[in-house]
Amino acid sequence: MKENRLEIITNTFLKTVSAFANYDGGVIIFGADDNGNFSGIENPESVCLDIENRINDSISPQPEYTLDIGEKNTIELTVFSGDKTPYMYKSKAYKRNDTATVEVDRAELTRLILAGSNRHYEELPAENQKLTFRQLEKRLIAETGIDRCDINILKTLNLYSDKDGYNIAAALLADSNNY
Repeated sequence: MKENRLEIITNTFLKTVSAFANYDGGVIIFGADDNGNFSGIENPESVCLDIENRINDSISPQPEYTLDIGEKNTIELTVFSGDKTPYMYKSKAYKRNDTATVEVDRAELTRLILAGSNRHYEELPAENQKLTFRQLEKRLIAETGIDRCDINILKTLNLYSDKDGYNIAAALLADSNNY
Protein backbone atom coordinates (compact mmCIF):
# COMPACT_ATOMS: atom_id res chain seq x y z
CA MET A 1 0.00 0.00 0.00
CA LYS A 2 1.27 3.46 -0.89
CA GLU A 3 2.07 5.79 1.97
CA ASN A 4 -0.19 8.84 2.29
CA ARG A 5 2.09 11.75 1.31
CA LEU A 6 -0.21 14.51 2.64
CA GLU A 7 1.35 14.60 6.09
CA ILE A 8 4.94 14.84 4.77
CA ILE A 9 4.30 18.15 3.01
CA THR A 10 5.36 20.58 5.70
CA ASN A 11 4.87 24.33 5.68
CA THR A 12 8.55 24.96 4.90
CA PHE A 13 7.62 25.26 1.20
CA LEU A 14 5.79 28.48 2.08
CA LYS A 15 9.12 30.24 2.66
CA THR A 16 10.10 29.29 -0.89
CA VAL A 17 6.77 30.57 -2.21
CA SER A 18 7.57 33.90 -0.53
CA ALA A 19 11.07 33.90 -2.06
CA PHE A 20 9.85 33.09 -5.57
CA ALA A 21 7.09 35.74 -5.43
CA ASN A 22 9.56 38.36 -4.13
CA TYR A 23 12.09 37.74 -6.89
CA ASP A 24 12.20 35.77 -10.12
CA GLY A 25 9.47 33.17 -9.65
CA GLY A 26 10.09 29.43 -9.75
CA VAL A 27 8.69 25.92 -9.63
CA ILE A 28 8.34 23.60 -6.64
CA ILE A 29 7.71 19.93 -7.44
CA PHE A 30 6.01 17.82 -4.78
CA GLY A 31 6.47 14.05 -5.05
CA ALA A 32 10.05 14.17 -6.34
CA ASP A 33 13.30 14.25 -4.40
CA ASP A 34 16.31 16.50 -4.99
CA ASN A 35 17.85 13.85 -7.28
CA GLY A 36 14.82 13.78 -9.59
CA ASN A 37 13.43 10.47 -8.34
CA PHE A 38 9.63 10.42 -8.45
CA SER A 39 7.69 9.01 -5.54
CA GLY A 40 4.42 10.68 -6.49
CA ILE A 41 1.65 11.93 -4.29
CA GLU A 42 -1.32 9.84 -3.31
CA ASN A 43 -4.55 11.71 -3.94
CA PRO A 44 -2.92 14.69 -5.73
CA GLU A 45 -6.21 16.55 -6.22
CA SER A 46 -6.80 16.82 -2.46
CA VAL A 47 -3.13 17.67 -1.83
CA CYS A 48 -3.40 20.49 -4.44
CA LEU A 49 -6.37 21.88 -2.51
CA ASP A 50 -4.37 21.64 0.73
CA ILE A 51 -1.38 23.46 -0.84
CA GLU A 52 -3.67 26.13 -2.25
CA ASN A 53 -5.30 26.67 1.16
CA ARG A 54 -1.93 26.89 2.90
CA ILE A 55 -0.68 29.53 0.44
CA ASN A 56 -3.92 31.52 0.63
CA ASP A 57 -3.93 31.41 4.44
CA SER A 58 -0.22 32.06 4.99
CA ILE A 59 1.27 34.40 2.36
CA SER A 60 0.42 38.08 2.27
CA PRO A 61 -0.26 39.68 -0.13
CA GLN A 62 -1.65 36.84 -2.20
CA PRO A 63 0.97 35.69 -4.75
CA GLU A 64 0.10 34.57 -8.26
CA TYR A 65 0.66 30.84 -8.81
CA THR A 66 -0.62 27.76 -10.61
CA LEU A 67 -0.89 24.14 -9.46
CA ASP A 68 -0.70 21.28 -11.96
CA ILE A 69 -0.65 17.53 -11.53
CA GLY A 70 2.42 16.35 -13.39
CA GLU A 71 3.79 13.03 -14.48
CA LYS A 72 3.76 10.14 -12.00
CA ASN A 73 1.31 12.00 -9.73
CA THR A 74 3.70 14.82 -8.90
CA ILE A 75 2.39 18.30 -8.21
CA GLU A 76 4.02 21.29 -9.88
CA LEU A 77 3.55 24.58 -8.06
CA THR A 78 4.61 27.47 -10.29
CA VAL A 79 5.00 30.76 -8.41
CA PHE A 80 5.24 33.94 -10.48
CA SER A 81 7.35 36.96 -9.61
CA GLY A 82 5.03 39.55 -8.11
CA ASP A 83 4.92 43.34 -8.18
CA LYS A 84 3.35 43.81 -4.73
CA THR A 85 6.47 42.97 -2.77
CA PRO A 86 7.24 42.02 -0.10
CA TYR A 87 5.35 38.72 -0.04
CA MET A 88 5.47 37.71 3.61
CA TYR A 89 5.20 34.36 5.37
CA LYS A 90 4.76 34.66 9.15
CA SER A 91 5.62 38.38 8.90
CA LYS A 92 8.96 37.67 7.22
CA ALA A 93 10.10 37.98 3.61
CA TYR A 94 12.36 35.38 2.03
CA LYS A 95 14.79 34.99 -0.86
CA ARG A 96 16.62 32.07 -2.46
CA ASN A 97 20.32 31.76 -1.66
CA ASP A 98 21.76 29.01 -3.88
CA THR A 99 19.67 25.99 -2.86
CA ALA A 100 18.41 27.40 0.45
CA THR A 101 15.61 29.79 1.29
CA VAL A 102 16.66 32.49 3.76
CA GLU A 103 15.04 35.49 5.40
CA VAL A 104 15.94 38.84 3.82
CA ASP A 105 17.87 41.36 5.87
CA ARG A 106 16.51 44.75 6.87
CA ALA A 107 18.05 46.64 3.92
CA GLU A 108 16.66 44.14 1.41
CA LEU A 109 13.25 44.26 3.08
CA THR A 110 13.27 48.05 2.67
CA ARG A 111 14.15 47.63 -1.02
CA LEU A 112 11.28 45.15 -1.47
CA ILE A 113 8.86 47.53 0.24
CA LEU A 114 9.93 50.40 -2.03
CA ALA A 115 9.68 48.22 -5.12
CA GLY A 116 6.22 47.06 -4.05
CA SER A 117 5.08 50.66 -3.72
CA ASN A 118 6.63 51.42 -7.13
CA ARG A 119 9.27 53.69 -5.62
CA HIS A 120 13.03 53.59 -5.63
CA TYR A 121 15.61 54.77 -3.14
CA GLU A 122 16.60 57.85 -5.15
CA GLU A 123 12.95 59.02 -5.15
CA LEU A 124 12.78 59.22 -1.35
CA PRO A 125 12.83 62.71 0.18
CA ALA A 126 16.32 64.08 0.83
CA GLU A 127 17.29 64.75 4.42
CA ASN A 128 18.77 68.13 3.52
CA GLN A 129 16.25 70.38 1.81
CA LYS A 130 18.57 73.40 1.55
CA LEU A 131 20.18 72.47 -1.78
CA THR A 132 21.74 74.60 -4.52
CA PHE A 133 22.34 73.59 -8.13
CA ARG A 134 24.81 76.12 -9.63
CA GLN A 135 26.85 73.43 -11.42
CA LEU A 136 23.73 71.67 -12.72
CA GLU A 137 22.31 75.01 -13.87
CA LYS A 138 25.53 75.84 -15.80
CA ARG A 139 25.43 72.47 -17.51
CA LEU A 140 21.72 72.71 -18.36
CA ILE A 141 22.14 76.22 -19.79
CA ALA A 142 25.07 75.05 -21.93
CA GLU A 143 23.43 71.84 -23.13
CA THR A 144 19.79 72.86 -23.53
CA GLY A 145 19.85 76.63 -23.95
CA ILE A 146 17.45 77.33 -21.07
CA ASP A 147 17.72 80.73 -19.37
CA ARG A 148 17.97 79.43 -15.82
CA CYS A 149 17.30 76.34 -13.72
CA ASP A 150 14.22 77.08 -11.62
CA ILE A 151 11.95 74.91 -9.52
CA ASN A 152 9.82 74.02 -12.57
CA ILE A 153 12.88 72.60 -14.34
CA LEU A 154 13.72 70.58 -11.23
CA LYS A 155 10.13 69.25 -11.15
CA THR A 156 10.40 68.27 -14.83
CA LEU A 157 13.62 66.40 -14.04
CA ASN A 158 11.82 64.62 -11.14
CA LEU A 159 14.22 66.12 -8.61
CA TYR A 160 11.59 68.07 -6.70
CA SER A 161 7.92 67.63 -5.79
CA ASP A 162 5.57 69.98 -3.97
CA LYS A 163 4.67 67.17 -1.56
CA ASP A 164 8.15 65.88 -0.58
CA GLY A 165 10.54 68.63 -1.66
CA TYR A 166 13.94 67.54 -3.00
CA ASN A 167 14.59 63.84 -3.37
CA ILE A 168 17.80 61.85 -2.93
CA ALA A 169 18.58 62.09 -6.66
CA ALA A 170 18.50 65.88 -6.29
CA ALA A 171 20.79 65.67 -3.28
CA LEU A 172 23.27 63.68 -5.39
CA LEU A 173 23.28 66.40 -8.07
CA ALA A 174 23.44 69.32 -5.66
CA ASP A 175 26.51 71.51 -5.37
CA SER A 176 27.26 70.22 -1.90
CA ASN A 177 26.13 66.83 -0.61
CA ASN A 178 26.99 64.08 1.84
CA TYR A 179 27.63 61.52 -0.87
